[in-house]
Amino acid sequence: MQATNTIEELRRRFKPEAARNLTATYLIHVKGPNGGAWLTSIKDGQCDIKEATSTTPCDCKIAIEADDLEAILTGRMSAMTAALSGVLQIEGELGLAMQLVPIFFDGGPF
Repeated sequence: MQATNTIEELRRRFKPEAARNLTATYLIHVKGPNGGAWLTSIKDGQCDIKEATSTTPCDCKIAIEADDLEAILTGRMSAMTAALSGVLQIEGELGLAMQLVPIFFDGGPF
């Protein structure tokens, strides 16, 4: 799956009610062929995702290979497993990264 498709899937999955008390910016860097970087701004239950560079300032940076992100999106791998195994790299506040799970994914925390 191309990175742009996975970013579109994140847009589709966004749950405004889960993000209503969050204000943060995330840089999602999808590595590999057809990868890219997207700045995800969440504020008061709204989400804006736009293309960025891998050095765009943010509160939390998340880097992952495109295939691994697809595995998380399809439920073949949990975000926690990805983070603990080093497949999903997080720079910045871990707590901010954990808050993305109920916003974009079903189930409990990370």
